[in-house]
Amino acid sequence: MADYIGLRIARWRDANGMTQQQLADRIGVTDAYISMIERGRRPVTKRSTLIALASALGVGVTDLTGQPTAPRSGDELAIYSAVPQLRGALDDDFDGAPVGLDVLSGALDEAMRARMACDYPVLARTLPGLVKGARQLADSGDAAGPALLVRAALTTALVIKPFGWVDLAARYAERAELTARLLGPVEQAAAAFGAAQVALASGTPGGRRRSLRTVVRAAEQLGDDGDDALLTWYGMLHLHAALSAAALGTGDPDLHLAEAEGAARRTGSDPWRMEFTEANVGIWRVGVAVENGAPDKAPQYARLVDRSKIQTANRRTRLHIDAGRGWYAVGDTDQAIRCFLEADKANPAELRSRPSVRELVGQMVRDARRNGSEPLRDLAVRMGLDPLDVDHAT
Repeated sequence: MADYIGLRIARWRDANGMTQQQLADRIGVTDAYISMIERGRRPVTKRSTLIALASALGVGVTDLTGQPTAPRSGDELAIYSAVPQLRGALDDDFDGAPVGLDVLSGALDEAMRARMACDYPVLARTLPGLVKGARQLADSGDAAGPALLVRAALTTALVIKPFGWVDLAARYAERAELTARLLGPVEQAAAAFGAAQVALASGTPGGRRRSLRTVVRAAEQLGDDGDDALLTWYGMLHLHAALSAAALGTGDPDLHLAEAEGAARRTGSDPWRMEFTEANVGIWRVGVAVENGAPDKAPQYARLVDRSKIQTANRRTRLHIDAGRGWYAVGDTDQAIRCFLEADKANPAELRSRPSVRELVGQMVRDARRNGSEPLRDLAVRMGLDPLDVDHAT
């Protein structure tokens, strides 16, 4: 059955009893533009457009993207199967003997490394027990418990959010924020970053504004005078502020990127496993360009990133995805396909979790009308799309 964002928009529009013209009026575009989207002639990939459409239709962004999707690989199945356990880890009563601090600390470090390595089987195996153990340790009054719980909850929220489990990610981000109130400014800044990430992913206009306010306020409160942990979160908050400002079309994302770059130059270690480096700032700059109405600059910025300095699959995948989106925007589909295939090499599950990529690949297949190149056919298969069925390329 054919299923892509445009078709979902049409279904929700019909359910609302709206015409294409009425929907177009609500988001400030033409009815011809809505018609092209619904007929699969124009992909919907820009966050602001997707949020505007969802808001106008009275639904969530995930209702339009179709997330969470059914798993297509072992990695995706690992996260999918872990979600019920992760819900229980927040709510279930404690049973069994408490887990020792040394064991939990080791599991936390393993989980934080695995997130950046996109090692989803390890994350699925580690996170539920880690969260439950951290809750138990924090509730026991152990001084190390709250800090460990903040890190465990933040890691979980960042893992499950891209796969569409935004509701559960929001609960984990909220738990991190509540627990961080008992701790110092670094933990509070880390929790604010998680809350802002989820707010931006919520797909509402209010969520975008809340996302930007949260990180700007947290960065101002934190300041940029401190150790590597403080500098990491000062910089990460500004990176997210740049992305949020770009999605809102307000403020100056470049100023936030400059603040982050300055902090990255001063850090020498990565205590929170966030890969906060100058290379990573460059990767975020590519993504900001895609969101900021200047996607043609994304390939240019991507070329400036020192690939030898990228340390993890998470960051390599993100760079290739956003560079590919930029190449598509300037009309070079061959380069876009190459970038997406590079992202697939870095981590297939991470690539397939991105609705924007599925939209673009489906659009390229439809545009090719069964005459696509071998690399496009290969990419379509890897994305779980039928490269020969232009009506079902979604």
